Amino acid sequence: MTSMIEHLSNDQIFLSKITEIILANLVNENFGINELAHGLGVSHHTLRRRLHIITNKTIAQFISETRLQKALEMLQNGKVTSSEVAYKVGFSSPAYFNKCFHEFFGYPPGQVKRTNTNNEKEIDSSQVKSKHQQSRSLRRTFIYISSGILLIAVTVSLIYRLFLKHSDPHAGNSIVKDVDGNIYHTVTIGTQVWLAEDLKTTRYNDGTAIPYVSGDVEWKNLRSAAFCWYDNDESNKTVYGALYNWYTINTGKLCPVGWHVASNSDWETLINYCSGWELAGGKLKEAGTAHWDAPNIGATNEFGFTAIPGGGRSPENGKFTPKGRDLGYWCPPRCGDFRSLCSDRAWIYFTEGSASGGCEVRCIKNN
Repeated sequence: MTSMIEHLSNDQIFLSKITEIILANLVNENFGINELAHGLGVSHHTLRRRLHIITNKTIAQFISETRLQKALEMLQNGKVTSSEVAYKVGFSSPAYFNKCFHEFFGYPPGQVKRTNTNNEKEIDSSQVKSKHQQSRSLRRTFIYISSGILLIAVTVSLIYRLFLKHSDPHAGNSIVKDVDGNIYHTVTIGTQVWLAEDLKTTRYNDGTAIPYVSGDVEWKNLRSAAFCWYDNDESNKTVYGALYNWYTINTGKLCPVGWHVASNSDWETLINYCSGWELAGGKLKEAGTAHWDAPNIGATNEFGFTAIPGGGRSPENGKFTPKGRDLGYWCPPRCGDFRSLCSDRAWIYFTEGSASGGCEVRCIKNN
């Protein structure tokens, strides 16, 4: 029991540090996983995994909810409008702030209970909350540090999670292993479960090796399956995964068993969940410019999808295209089709390509 209490204390300290860093960068609308990981001095992988185990939230969710909790505090204690608060907590659009606030708390920011030194009549937010909204709020196990105090509900949730982990060593794990032994984290977005990283296997799920092709001319002239590492440098594998031509996709054996290369209809479902093609690209891209070229417009990585631009391979000449600017994901069933994201748009495009191009791959769990 002593070790569990120590573990709980360490988790609280970890969450306290995260919240402190977020609050110190509250007005920065571009603050995301890169800045948070740097502030903590840990890797993206460590941050993402540990936060998910403790809170069952993505980093984007945790940052957003911290902003919203601070916004509620400002609205309750200060003579400020919701538009002013929106900018103070890092939202560039008051309309989007109002939408997020309403979805999270169950009522709009204009109906928050306010107090001031003149003892003006208070607007009691409890009068506008329905029983459903109150129940919804009670179910939230959100960590927020205010004057060094943790919410009691969260402490209970943490204790429960720790007991669960001791009774089941796999509790909280969301990982998938491919035939090569590469490990991938997963992310649930709406009704879909996706790999949170690009595929990097060198073999099909039946153990058959995929041919590696390095030469530009040879790649361009291929009419059979092949893969490569960007710039023929295997050190790019960890961050960017592998590049595959269409013929590997068409085998139906590329993803781990129980998973498949995301189809056009899978992407349509994801895009609709992410508010349409004009915004979806931004919500799926890794935030910041650690891997994306500036300005990386609209990038929030809201759901932890973490799309990273690992370049591609041209079907015209077999040469590598620059990484950092564009990203293409194959989307079967039609030969050569892929989804594109880019640094200077928040959009996600549908592109008709060629079977001999080289693109990245995201796998999605079978229904």
